[in-house]
Amino acid sequence: MGARFAQVRHLAVLAVIGLLVTTVFSYVWALVRTVSLADDLLRGAWHDDSVLIDLLGVIDLYLLATVQLIVVLGLYELFVGDLDLPDWLEAKSLDDLKKPLIDMLVVFVAVKGVEQLASGRRPLDTLASVGAVAVLILALTVFRAVKTTPSGRPARPDVTGPTPTVTQDASS
Repeated sequence: MGARFAQVRHLAVLAVIGLLVTTVFSYVWALVRTVSLADDLLRGAWHDDSVLIDLLGVIDLYLLATVQLIVVLGLYELFVGDLDLPDWLEAKSLDDLKKPLIDMLVVFVAVKGVEQLASGRRPLDTLASVGAVAVLILALTVFRAVKTTPSGRPARPDVTGPTPTVTQDASS
């Protein structure tokens, strides 16, 4: 019975297939936005600062699609079978898959904050929106720091090098 029940893990294939479909669509969406951006640039829109926001949006879409691909590969590795992946891409737990998602959320929120800042018409509304973005980025960063340390405590910087020694001055 236990061996048959273990086969339930293959239900994760549904998540892998669903995410793979959204990954393909995300790459296609990014490609369409790339072509549109290139067309705008060829028509002389490079004089307009809003094109930079469009470029950030395109980069954001490619990053999102790539994170989706990492999650797809990781879910497959965790629940279905081994893949020949480089060490840095292997997922050993669901937390390993959450890290790139949180990182992507930070980038996504930051890009939205820059968009808000660039298009803000009302200074106080813009300040409030960008402040909210900053708080959200801080919260996500702290959450990620706590989740990535084995002890559950935020990571501390590794201080390496010789330990300072205290010497007494001979004249005292």
